[in-house]
Amino acid sequence: MSHVAIALARFDDESPFIRARTRAHAEGFDILGEWGPYASDIFSDPDDTRPIVWTVAITGIIGAVAMFALATFTTYAYPFNSGDRPLFSWQVFLIPATEFLALAGAIGGMIALFLKAGLTRLNHPAFDLEEVAHASRDSFVLVLGCDSGSRANLAIDLLAQTGAFHTRLVEA
Repeated sequence: MSHVAIALARFDDESPFIRARTRAHAEGFDILGEWGPYASDIFSDPDDTRPIVWTVAITGIIGAVAMFALATFTTYAYPFNSGDRPLFSWQVFLIPATEFLALAGAIGGMIALFLKAGLTRLNHPAFDLEEVAHASRDSFVLVLGCDSGSRANLAIDLLAQTGAFHTRLVEA
């Protein structure tokens, strides 16, 4: 969704920041960004890790099946009769398949983590805002998306009422 303007607010404490975030969500504003000086549970959503967990499971299973299929294929493509054992010894094929399950799952999980966290992006436009620079040191920052002029004024009023010590409106 495109926004005409964004409303930025700085908070010196966590409790007014949480109040503003809750009221903004209740009023229907889009929260475009939120930053703070330390890691906190307020920034995390428990549902955010589900795609990564599913990616690890799926890539691990695909990797294990692929390794088992490779071992089976090579047994019949290049037969080697050792001690009159059967060619298809599935018990032996489970060991490398299990190891490859862990390796493929770990690689898939790391790729999913990098993509979901946005770590492949070297620069973000939010880093150019002075408020975000303060967020890494001493304050909490909340950015709301606004659609029209009256809605933008409503966002600024909401942020000021909840305890923001600095607010400003930036035209997008």
